[in-house]
Amino acid sequence: MSRPARGALYDRRTLTWKHNNQAIVLLGGPRAAILQICDPGVAAGVASYSTFKSDPLGRLERTLESMLAISFAPPKERERVLAGLERAHSRVSGTLEDGTEYSALDRDRQYWVLATLTDTVIEIDRRYLGHMRRADREAYYEESKRMAAAFGVPEDLVPPDYAAFRSYFADKVATLQPTAASREITRELMGPRIRGVPGFAWLPFNLVTTELLPARMRRELHLRDLNAMELATVRTAQLSTRNSIAHVPNIALGQIPFFSAPQRRAA
Repeated sequence: MSRPARGALYDRRTLTWKHNNQAIVLLGGPRAAILQICDPGVAAGVASYSTFKSDPLGRLERTLESMLAISFAPPKERERVLAGLERAHSRVSGTLEDGTEYSALDRDRQYWVLATLTDTVIEIDRRYLGHMRRADREAYYEESKRMAAAFGVPEDLVPPDYAAFRSYFADKVATLQPTAASREITRELMGPRIRGVPGFAWLPFNLVTTELLPARMRRELHLRDLNAMELATVRTAQLSTRNSIAHVPNIALGQIPFFSAPQRRAA
């Protein structure tokens, strides 16, 4: 895919097109998903209504496909995907062990899910690319408000600027209380059981994901910190990527067969 569709939520001049369509953002997919299910309501919905055990990577795939279509597809396709998500979310509700009710239509939780995606793209750039400066991060955040509006998130739930967003995100990370379901889903995401793929194959990706997660969330999810050698390996990968990426042709998500369908629709 060489450009967004006519009338897409984000055109080719936006930072969202420049950054979200890069294959390297896939590195942050597990991090975003894990942060999402640190919210007990999100975790309960995933545990009760998704196929995360039989298809551990399915939710991640569907989320990425949906976000690509909403961002870069024609208006009719964008509305079709949004309507489908609204219908699916309307069936996801229940009660947590402490008696708190949850619903996938809760706009606060919907915004948290979107916030994890926004923050993850920024963190992937900060660690592995180094393209964004402060002004770019502020502009990128401003663009993210379009996605919140597309999902119907009320304006008063959306931080007014990037500084407020950083405070919002830090407060969420400091106060979220992951549950047993959060930890179970995290284990499945970091060790998906896929026929023909040995467990050790996920180790490099898990090192990346662990390093990307805030320290408090690692503790709450019972994930061990990286040892000195593991951390050095990740830091070396980050440095190598930052130094080499400018000399390697960019691979867009639409060039990966895994994501070809939504990108074809967006063309």
